[in-house]
Amino acid sequence: MKQDQIEAEIIAARERLAKNLSELEYAMSPAGLAERGKDFAKKAFTHPDGELRIERIIGSVVGALVSLKIIRKIF
Repeated sequence: MKQDQIEAEIIAARERLAKNLSELEYAMSPAGLAERGKDFAKKAFTHPDGELRIERIIGSVVGALVSLKIIRKIF
C-alpha cells in the first residue's frame, strides 16, 4: 500500500468513528432515550394501521394499579 492510500483509509476510519460516536452520544442523551421510549410505547400500544390496542392499554393500567396496591400493603 502506498502512503496516500494508508492516509486516506485513516481519514475514512476517523470519519466513520466520529459519525458512530455522534450517533451513540445522541442515542444515550435524554432526548434520544425519550424518543426511543416514545417509539417503543407507540409500537406496543397501537396496531400497524395506527389504531389503539385498547386491551394492552387496559392491561397496563390494571397491572400498574395492582402493583401500586401491593407496594402500599408492603410498606
